[in-house]
Amino acid sequence: MIQSEHGGAVAQAARELGVSARAIVDFSASINPLGPPPNVLGAAREALDEVMHYPEIDAASLAEALASHHGPPVAHLLPGSGSTELIYLFPRVLRPRRALLVTPAFSEYERSLVQAGTQIDVFPLRVEEQFRLDPERLLRALDSSTDLVMLANPGNPTGVGIDPGVIEQIARAVREQAVVAVDEAFVDFCPHRSVLEKVPLHGNLYVFRSLTKFYAIPGLRVGYLAGPARGIARLSEAREPWALSAPALAAGRACLGEQGFRERTLLELPRLREELGRGLEDLGLTVFCGEANYLLARLEGAGASAAALAERLRSQGVLIRECGNFPPLDGRYLRVAVRTSEENRRLLEGLKNLLPLQAAASASG
Repeated sequence: MIQSEHGGAVAQAARELGVSARAIVDFSASINPLGPPPNVLGAAREALDEVMHYPEIDAASLAEALASHHGPPVAHLLPGSGSTELIYLFPRVLRPRRALLVTPAFSEYERSLVQAGTQIDVFPLRVEEQFRLDPERLLRALDSSTDLVMLANPGNPTGVGIDPGVIEQIARAVREQAVVAVDEAFVDFCPHRSVLEKVPLHGNLYVFRSLTKFYAIPGLRVGYLAGPARGIARLSEAREPWALSAPALAAGRACLGEQGFRERTLLELPRLREELGRGLEDLGLTVFCGEANYLLARLEGAGASAAALAERLRSQGVLIRECGNFPPLDGRYLRVAVRTSEENRRLLEGLKNLLPLQAAASASG
């Protein structure tokens, strides 16, 4: 069964609890804890003066800014209203017949492929291998009719990164048979993992990117796709016009100029992630070595339930993401965003108080 649940349902939780959205601490959506850069918000606000006019029909100014920022020519780049829009556009236009999907994975990959009529085979990463991708095992899993390999780097919800050389190895190995689509929505938190600049070297490599996670602007839908010029042209011709609003375009361009913000994030985030991971381990959870702004953890003990724990935390205004609907993970797994030190301590304190209660309930059951 396709699951469509997502994190970030702050407004819904606030309504149900009868509190303001500001009272909710959201660990279920993995957004940069530093918050949006002021210059990015300023650019979006200034663009409101343009709302009496249509925005750019094809987001050309953002495509040009992306080309200048990343290196590949404009013909290899397609901006979108968040990377999710492009994840749906991709199979709808290119029509893959059979896909090998690396799991656990973001649920919208499967939904987009099913809507396009694509047959899906799954390639589950193994917990005993710390969810690391074995390229040789993946290549052996290909069917003769597979024409798409889809994966994320770093993985979601695992946070585990893949060496760029491995991605290129896979792309070269399947170049006569299949295209390789890599979702790099969180790669800004580990930029050494990206293969975006390699796109012009491979005629079968597509890379999805997002500006909303790293720059903390999920309410302004901005993403982009890099790929072979011919494929990007097909996708561009098939999409709807005016996909990005004027504020989203302005914010996207402003994000690319935030070098200081990027440096500060890459300095602060590892410290906050290590602090949170160590706290979770001290509480008896197994924590996996993620490289993004979230951590995958597993509750230990018979009867452990991440869903029950998430519900108890929710009643206290703290949201986490239980991962039982990320096959092949089971109900013991949860994902938590890396937040500020103060917010991380609030989560850890809540878990410290609730975990003994859950253990007692499991024992009595």
